Amino acid sequence: MAIIELKNINKYYDAAGDEKLHVLKDINLEVQKGEYLAILGPSGSGKSTLMNIIGCMDHMSDGYYCLDGELIHEAKEKDLVRIRNEKIGFIFQKYHLIPTYNVLQNIVMPLLMRGMTLNEARERSVDTIDMLGLGQRITHKPNELSGGQQQRVAIARALVGEPAILLADEPTGALDRNSGLEVLKLFKRLNDMGNTIVMITHDADVATHAQRTVKIVDGEIFEL
Repeated sequence: MAIIELKNINKYYDAAGDEKLHVLKDINLEVQKGEYLAILGPSGSGKSTLMNIIGCMDHMSDGYYCLDGELIHEAKEKDLVRIRNEKIGFIFQKYHLIPTYNVLQNIVMPLLMRGMTLNEARERSVDTIDMLGLGQRITHKPNELSGGQQQRVAIARALVGEPAILLADEPTGALDRNSGLEVLKLFKRLNDMGNTIVMITHDADVATHAQRTVKIVDGEIFEL
């Protein structure tokens, strides 16, 4: 069962004069439920643009996109806000934690945005927090944590809402080698538990940890 279907996706940006910059070129890609996919590409290849479209953070110029039964290419902005909150767990290279919030407050944020009370969100988060080994850190602020611990908080925040997909943008890019390997082991564990993961990376070694890798070069997708 495909949880992500992209068909003939194109993305153009305005350039000088009447020129158009063709960034994504007839992208066709399917990701099956429970799959762990790496999208590998160098800087300027179009991988960030593709990630933004998969994450419903940018609009395609034309094409078809279905995410977990939702027709993204037809969705209005208010629907995209809901889809981002409910269907996609974002994991960023720079963690994007709120520095004035402690670990627990950062993790429950997506649930509070859905309208849950703080008590409900805490109860919903307990298992995720324990699974990621953060139980002793819930009152710590991000600046009191190592890079690897901050990324685990970001992963917990992405997981807690039980999204259809985890979308990870260079998740080891800001980490030392050992911390990066720990995060990749965690991704494998999460995938073994049934989570669908799409990881964007420029690092071929990181990509080998996924079940399947596709490469994007000059806006075109190639299976490896």
